[in-house]
Amino acid sequence: MNKRLVTILSLSILGGMIKILGGILYGSKALLVDAFTSFGNILSAGLVIYYYNKSLAPPDKDHMFGHHRLTVAGPIYTIVIYSAIFGIVTMELINTIGKPYEVSEYAPIMAGIGLISYILAIGLSRKVDISLKIYSKFTGSELIESGVTIIASLSGAYLSYLIDYIGAIALASFILYEVYFSIKNIIGLISDETSKELIIDIEEELNRMGINTSRIRVRKVIEDLYHGDIIIKVPPDTSVSDAHTIADYIEKTLRKKYNIDLIIHIEPG
Repeated sequence: MNKRLVTILSLSILGGMIKILGGILYGSKALLVDAFTSFGNILSAGLVIYYYNKSLAPPDKDHMFGHHRLTVAGPIYTIVIYSAIFGIVTMELINTIGKPYEVSEYAPIMAGIGLISYILAIGLSRKVDISLKIYSKFTGSELIESGVTIIASLSGAYLSYLIDYIGAIALASFILYEVYFSIKNIIGLISDETSKELIIDIEEELNRMGINTSRIRVRKVIEDLYHGDIIIKVPPDTSVSDAHTIADYIEKTLRKKYNIDLIIHIEPG
């Protein structure tokens, strides 16, 4: 496992270094922007994985509901990292305005070598534990960016540097999208979003059990994990023991099926 992790990180760093060298030595602004985003991606993915693993810690006296929302730290750091990178590459592109430059035919070759490194890293990460599968998903955007870079730098070398420059602008714009996407995820998590589809599924599940409800509330803790409370109605003559058995069955069934942690209140129907 450790050797595989070292190999994955080494391939990712190698891909980024190759892109930086290609951007500096062979004049491609698209390749240079791609290189910055590659290293930003490595840093962000590493932090996402780190806080994902931290979130798996069991509840303790300071975190009685668990550590699940530590996963929010990953997107927060992503915003910081990508915002800084956007500022750096934007200044580079602004300083290039009105200054024609030459793109070497070796630039797309370097971009292609960097792409191969990332393909190997992603392939290896999908064969290990869930945290590195997160990395493979997180780094998948690198394949798209590398494809854009290869086309832009190749066109820049044989047609016009302006195509390479436009490619660099497109990649910089994608950085803003990454920031927006991360902000959207954070807002969704901290605002206790409700899944209407999940509530409908729970209602249907309870109806199949013959259970009547007067209220169902659900909030998202993290992706695919929910907290909620349900008020169920039972006949007035139901014993405390039977009511407890019903509530316990509902709680276990819904937790298993929907990964939801429930508080169930019982009232006479």
